[in-house]
This record gives sequence, structure tokens and C-alpha cells, in this order.
Amino acid sequence: ARNAGGGIHIDRDEFKQAFTLFDSARKGYITLQDLRSTLSVFDDQLGVSDYKFLMNNKKSLTEDELYKMLCDNQCSLDPVNEAFKYFAMDGKKSVMDIEKLRGVLTKLGIDGITDEDMKIIQDIAGTNNDDEITLAHFKHMLRVDPSVAGAAESFI
Repeated sequence: ARNAGGGIHIDRDEFKQAFTLFDSARKGYITLQDLRSTLSVFDDQLGVSDYKFLMNNKKSLTEDELYKMLCDNQCSLDPVNEAFKYFAMDGKKSVMDIEKLRGVLTKLGIDGITDEDMKIIQDIAGTNNDDEITLAHFKHMLRVDPSVAGAAESFI
């Protein structure tokens, strides 16, 4: 779906869930340091100028400020595709190894992920047990039926 400016539509509920990843202390706003501590899990090569750009040169951003800023986007950048690229293995960008995903989840603070948990993730993504997640699998995993998502939350 597109917004009025032709950019990517941002669902408010999904945004709130994502915001809590950055605002782990539940302050109601994020700082450059919050952004750095969360994003460094994915890319430790970002510099201060990159973080300032992402923060729109502000010291802090509330949930509403960031949502309004992101809703005004006019580009065709697909955030799901970009997130997938972070997870993709060895620069191939076409598949993500299931163990790489386990590592990212662990870095995000989700400890004790068992092989059975990873099997559930594979089932949700629809990977056919081939240990690789394609972009289509990744998108499917993010659009999963709410009843399945609720069951999957039990291991997180």
C-alpha cells in the first residue's frame, strides 16, 4: 500500500511495535544513543552523522514525531526488503540462513532459542525445512495470521 505522497504506507500499530524495540526503557521518546544501541546489532559501521540523519538532526524524537516524519515519505523504498538485506548471508541478498536469523534474535536479547523454536519460525515463514529464508518467506512471516503469531509469541 502507498501513502498519499506515493511512498510506503506505515501501519500505526506495526510502527508502535517497532518503536518499542528502540525505546526499550519505555520513555516515550528515542535518542541517538537508543538508535545506536539497537541498530548496531545490524550494522556496526554507521557513524554519528548517519545517526543524526536518521534522527532528523534532533536530540530526541517522540513516537508521534517519528511516525509523522516517516508517514510523509515519498520514496519507493521498501523497509521489508531493506531489513531482509541486513539479514541476508554473505551479501547474496537472495536468501537468509535460519542460523543467521537465530543469531540476530539472540543479539536482540531473545535468549534460549531452541531448535524447536527455530522450526516454528521456519513453519511460519513457509521455508519447507530447507534452512533458507527467501524474501518471499520473510514477507510471509511478517504477514502471518494473528492466531499463528499469538502462538509463536509464547517462545519469545
